[in-house]
Amino acid sequence: MTKLLSVGVDLGGHTISAALVETEGKNVRILYRADRDTPEGRDIYEVVECIADMTAEVSRDREITSAGVGIPGFLDASRRIITKLTNFSGLENIAFLEYLSHALEKRGLSPLLAMENDANCFAVGEAFCGAAAGCRDFIVLTLGTGIGSGIFVNGSLVTGAHGMAGEAGHISISEHREIRCGCGSTGHLETLASADYIEQKAAKEGLPGDFRSLWHMRNDKRADDIVSNALETMARGIASLIVVLDPEKIILSGGMSKAEGIAEELGSRTLPWLPLPMRKHLSIELSLLGADAGLYGAASISLLRR
Repeated sequence: MTKLLSVGVDLGGHTISAALVETEGKNVRILYRADRDTPEGRDIYEVVECIADMTAEVSRDREITSAGVGIPGFLDASRRIITKLTNFSGLENIAFLEYLSHALEKRGLSPLLAMENDANCFAVGEAFCGAAAGCRDFIVLTLGTGIGSGIFVNGSLVTGAHGMAGEAGHISISEHREIRCGCGSTGHLETLASADYIEQKAAKEGLPGDFRSLWHMRNDKRADDIVSNALETMARGIASLIVVLDPEKIILSGGMSKAEGIAEELGSRTLPWLPLPMRKHLSIELSLLGADAGLYGAASISLLRR
């Protein structure tokens, strides 16, 4: 059986991760991994040089067939151009993969290149070798600084007519317009239920400014109110996704998903918002791959599109 070697890259606002992934039939594993701080300038040249260096590092002089990058933002339908990216300068509305291709060529590498929204990469990773293996209809929610999602319907990743489907963090969930979203709009799910929102609200109350600490101090009514309100909002968002898509399961990933019991609590909060016939099918699970899901998914994007 042929072994394929590919590199997956997860481009984050604080950290860039890269991994050499070996695929042999249905067996997939990470051989080598590297993590670096995202360049402070965050411009196109710094970013692609860093990614190219890391790709060469994890490849270890072995020939790779493809490389994929998970992008924390909106992409065009062709998956060649980043259309909206809030945490980086100079990366929007340019042919990102062309810059990366030139940087890789300088290092003697010429793999087939692809990029995809980072939450979609998480969904692809879970489908290939994680909690969604064997599923045809599922949703992955990445719960962290923002809220992302990757959606599979009938065995295929949903990207939409313009390449922007699956942005669950931007569901219009509230009439409050005073909180601006990084996408340029207001009233979105991630502005009221993400770790970033929870931590900012806690800091204003004089509480610890990190989600993990708040989760463990819910005996304090102030902390519990903040966390509970955010989870209730998130449950409404999850219910909205379920009634539209009727998935086999919802898979939670990202930093917030590490909170003990969060899947069960979100399940109990989501249930009352669902129509009666759909309640018996509610399934909310944790990722089996954690942060590695994005790397597996990015490395598999080219295989998925063959």
